[in-house]
Amino acid sequence: MTGIERAQLVVLIIFGINTVLLLGLFILKAAHRRSMVHRERLRAGYVALLSRHITYEHCTDPIDASMVQDSAFLDALIDVRDAVVGPEAQTLRDIAGQHGVLERQAAFLRARHPLGRRLRAAVALAEIGDESVAGLLMEHLTDREPEIRIQCARGLGRMQWTPAIEAIVTGFNKQTPWVRARFADTLIGFGRKATWPLLAYVKVNQAFDPAGPALAIRTLATIGDEQAVKPLLSLLDEAVDVEVVIATIETLGHLQNPLAVPQIQKLCSADDWRLRAKAASALGDLSDVTGTALLSQLIRDENLWVRRNSAAALTRIPGGESSLHSALLGDDPYAADAATQALTDSGALTAARDRLDRDVATSLDRALLERISDMGEVSV
Repeated sequence: MTGIERAQLVVLIIFGINTVLLLGLFILKAAHRRSMVHRERLRAGYVALLSRHITYEHCTDPIDASMVQDSAFLDALIDVRDAVVGPEAQTLRDIAGQHGVLERQAAFLRARHPLGRRLRAAVALAEIGDESVAGLLMEHLTDREPEIRIQCARGLGRMQWTPAIEAIVTGFNKQTPWVRARFADTLIGFGRKATWPLLAYVKVNQAFDPAGPALAIRTLATIGDEQAVKPLLSLLDEAVDVEVVIATIETLGHLQNPLAVPQIQKLCSADDWRLRAKAASALGDLSDVTGTALLSQLIRDENLWVRRNSAAALTRIPGGESSLHSALLGDDPYAADAATQALTDSGALTAARDRLDRDVATSLDRALLERISDMGEVSV
C-alpha cells in the first residue's frame, strides 16, 4: 500500500469516526429534548394537581409515592409555593410534610455526597420554608459548602426563624465576602429584629476585623431602623478602622436622623480625605440647611472627591444651588468644575438651556451658560 493510499484510508477512518460521533450527538440531543418535554409535561400536571389540593379542601386526587420521588414533582411544589402566601402556603407545606417530601430532602442534605443533590435539597427546603426543618437548616449554616450555607440562611429568613439571626450574624467573620453578603441579604429580610444583634456584633468585632462590621453597618442602613442612630453615633467616637467609620457615616446619612448632623459636620474637617468626602455626601442625605455654609467651603477642598461630593450634596439641600452658582461664577476653577458637574447631573444646566431656547432665561441662567461655554464644557 502506497503512502497516498494509507493517507486516504486514515482520512476515511477519521471521517467515519466523526460521522458516528456527530450522529451520536444528534441522537443524544433529540433524546434530551424529548426528556425535557416529557419532564415539563409532568411538572405542569403536578402543578395542576397541587393547585387543586390547595383550592379544594377535600380534594381526593391521589398523591402517591412515585410522584413524590419524581424530581418534576419537587419542581412543581417549589413553583406553586412561590406563587402562594398565607393559608395556601401552609396547606402546601402540610402536603410536603404528609407525603415525606421534607424527610426525603432532609436526608439528601445530611448525606455527604453528591454535592448537586445536597444543594438541590437545600434549595428545596429553603423554598418550602417549613419550620419543622429549621433546626436542620441551622445545623448547616456551617456546612462545608458555601452555597449550601447561603441556601440554609435564606430558608431560615424565608420562614422568619428569629433564633437564626444571632447564628447568621455570628458567622459574618467566618465567611467569604460572597457568603457574608448573602447572609446580609437574609438579615435584611428579618427587618428590625436584626438591628440589635447587628449592633452587638459591630461593637464587639469592629476593632479586630473591619470587613464584617462594615457590612453589618451597611445592612443596618438598608433595614432603616432609627433605633440604630444613637449606637452608631457612639461608634463614630470608638471606631479605629477607617472603613468602619466610612460605613457608619454612610448609614447615618441614609437614616436621615437630624441627631447625626453635629458629628457629621465635625468629620468634614477630618485629616483623611475619604472621611471628608463621605461626610459631605452624608450632609446632603441629611438635607440639613445648617450644612450649606460648610459644604460651600468644602467645594474648594484640595481633594477632587471632596469637592465633587460637596457640590452634589448642595443640590440635595434646599437653597444649596445658590452656593453652586456662586462657585461657578467665582475665580476658583476647581470649585467651578465641581459646581458644573453637580448642576449638570441635577439637570439645572439643562433647564437653563431650555429656558434660553424659549427666550425666558434669567440673567443668572445666561451668566451660568456663558461661563460653561467659556470652560468648554457645554455648547450654548
